[in-house]
Amino acid sequence: MNILDELNQVSILQIAEDLGLDVKRQRMICPFHEDDTPSLVLYPHTNSFYCFGCAKTGNSISLYSEIKKMDIKATIQEMAVEYIPGFEKHPTYTKKKLPTSNLFDVAAIRRVQEKEKPTEEIHSQIYEAFRNFCLQQKSNELSQSALAYLKQRGFTDKTIKDFNLFVIKDYTEVTWYLKQHFATLDLQESGLYNTKNNLIFYAHSLIIPYYREGRIVYLQGRVINKPIDGTNRYCFLNNKPLTLFNADVLKKTRTGETVYVTEGAFDCMRLVQEGKTAVSLGTANIFKKEWAKLFKRVNVVFYLDNDKAGHKAAEELEKIFTHFNISCTRKNLPDEYKDVNDYYTGKLGSNEQLGMF
Repeated sequence: MNILDELNQVSILQIAEDLGLDVKRQRMICPFHEDDTPSLVLYPHTNSFYCFGCAKTGNSISLYSEIKKMDIKATIQEMAVEYIPGFEKHPTYTKKKLPTSNLFDVAAIRRVQEKEKPTEEIHSQIYEAFRNFCLQQKSNELSQSALAYLKQRGFTDKTIKDFNLFVIKDYTEVTWYLKQHFATLDLQESGLYNTKNNLIFYAHSLIIPYYREGRIVYLQGRVINKPIDGTNRYCFLNNKPLTLFNADVLKKTRTGETVYVTEGAFDCMRLVQEGKTAVSLGTANIFKKEWAKLFKRVNVVFYLDNDKAGHKAAEELEKIFTHFNISCTRKNLPDEYKDVNDYYTGKLGSNEQLGMF
């Protein structure tokens, strides 16, 4: 094991504490931009960090380097003296005795975490490590194609950023990274991997993350442009129950405010881009009755796809919401439009006219 391997086993939480950073529940005020709320999250399972405010990301070594304003070579030398037993750059250095927890191997860390953290927390860590690694991959033809596709669908740069959409730029690199950092069982239970231990988003490289209170709780993949060879446009996590997209907005809405319920995540994002409040079901075929209580204070408008499944789902949803005494209505699209996003793009004109390219 080399120096980097040993340093990568040192807990990022311990390093942050030694640097004098104020960390509470794995969150802290971001030191890399003006921050009023703790927007930087530390992920001890992967010894990485990500800021939801400025998108700064890195590992424990880069955190140490950035905070102490040292180059990487000097950082590694200083951290090695500090954290690796028996390592000395100069004989006069006195080494700090390490806490036992920092000397765990990866398997030991996993056993401790499985005892201390609920399954949902481990899954969120996997999703976020997946996102962080994809964001660090170099831009390529695939990611450029994904951006062009989103622009063609009428999405602005702000919307793409606000909803944290990302792309698997190199499938082989991503799947190798995840297998190196997480247990096979956890990857499969998270829904990202199938029983053959393959990453499910092979053809669906454009990823839509679902958030709850700043954490990723679900992922959805989409093919770029039109699907081929009978491939479905969307891919959902394997054997993981679907949840509402953009549901956190329901906590911020005022009593009596109108909330649109769409079928697809893209439709939801487009309505938000147009200044409306919206959430998405992900599909017309699934709605859990316990979700209805989230809409108690608002006026719901169902704005589903313009097809047989969408119309039928809207009728069923009206019955459910009426049963719970929730104010609700339906909004139908003109015949020539298949969904909400198609309607707004077509209604406003081509992307060339809108100056989105």
